[in-house]
Amino acid sequence: MNPRTADIQQSIWKDFSEDTFRSHLVLLEERTNAVPVDSQLFPVASLAETRSARHYGLSIRDEQTLADAFAFLAAVQEGAQSVAAVCLEEHIRQHTLTVRFAAVDTISLDLQQALHTVSIILGTSGSPDDRDLRSKELFHFVVRLHFKRILGRLRSSKWEKPKYLSRTHKKSLWQDFDNLTHRVQFVYTKREKELRDDVQHNIRTLADTYSMFESVSAKSVEEFELLVHLIQVSYDFCTSTTARDYARRMSNAGQTNQVRAAVKTLRQIEKVAAYYRVPATLVRVSHRYPQYFRAEGLRMEYLAPYASVPTSIGYEDWARTCHVHAEIQLVVYYDMRSCDTNMVDDPNHDSVMPRVMGTSKYLCYLCYLFIKFHSGFPAANTHGRLYDQWTIPDLAEYSQEQRERYRQVIKSMDEAIMTHASKPPCWRAEPMTSRENLLNSVQEESAIVLSQSVLRDTARR
Repeated sequence: MNPRTADIQQSIWKDFSEDTFRSHLVLLEERTNAVPVDSQLFPVASLAETRSARHYGLSIRDEQTLADAFAFLAAVQEGAQSVAAVCLEEHIRQHTLTVRFAAVDTISLDLQQALHTVSIILGTSGSPDDRDLRSKELFHFVVRLHFKRILGRLRSSKWEKPKYLSRTHKKSLWQDFDNLTHRVQFVYTKREKELRDDVQHNIRTLADTYSMFESVSAKSVEEFELLVHLIQVSYDFCTSTTARDYARRMSNAGQTNQVRAAVKTLRQIEKVAAYYRVPATLVRVSHRYPQYFRAEGLRMEYLAPYASVPTSIGYEDWARTCHVHAEIQLVVYYDMRSCDTNMVDDPNHDSVMPRVMGTSKYLCYLCYLFIKFHSGFPAANTHGRLYDQWTIPDLAEYSQEQRERYRQVIKSMDEAIMTHASKPPCWRAEPMTSRENLLNSVQEESAIVLSQSVLRDTARR
């Protein structure tokens, strides 16, 4: 879609030039290594909780969890173009749930069909007798769907890098485990020898599993079975008491290069483990809200993405186009629907407004600022990285109220940007743009049970 249909008088940039705004972005990037703030994770905001819970079937936390899970499933490719965002629309009278997806690029028909298959699996996993079988089926389906992406997470020798990463050379993930093992001695005392030995043993066992995967033939049955096992043991590692204790100690161990590298390795293991957690989460939520996962109860809808627009202002010489990020697409979509009487916070109408937004990655710095000042959704997190190839749709279809609102958001964003830029230069390392937070979260009981039952069936002995 064309993101520039407004004339000069209608434009959201009427009172403040977009070129000026973009030049301020570049200034901030130059003073902060393009990372103005640290990575942050926020609890579900009070804004979302003020909408009466009695109007909704989903709890606020399950709405966030489910939206994040579907966004995760939709991000099957590498790179920013595949970042997905999701909102859930509950239809009160019909007892149905619409999962609305957005991405920078069009979500392909093949991926849409795969997501439809997920909904079918969830819709047939209602009875306790077949719950484990359906859980295993969904887990295996997700691994196949994301197979190439998982190879990238592992930095496997079998991974075919996308072109934009062709010049990067990193060793396989499991080869970083030596540093994890080595750091153990610095965060446990001599009196904690038994605990220290346990942590080191678990890391070495994990390394052996990862290493074994590299040794099996590509595209073999054994390869898939071992990858399934690798993901399962990664999940069990991340949700174990010893690993969580080790991660906590490492996070308090200082900011040396070795410590940062070890923490990053732990975060990468979490990303691998997420391919087990997400199917488990979907099954858990589908059982908690069976009315939304029955036949025809779950609908998938996809926003058409906006076209890129040219720019001559950028931090990087090669950055010559701007994009409307998935998160901004959803905000704009629901703003334009807010006048629709069928999309309000009223149980007497067909559907209620989504309270939260799920994403496959943390919010970039500009999406975070936009959502924060817009205040229609809670800004749940940010990885802190600033991408100046970012823009907002400027549409003739906006109401005057919406147009004025965006002008105020832009003004507030620019004030925050210039406040950061006025501070002394501050260098931050390139952040991880997605995190799963398994190592510092409370394990859900249903996920524990599921892990044990599926492991008994499929673990390699």
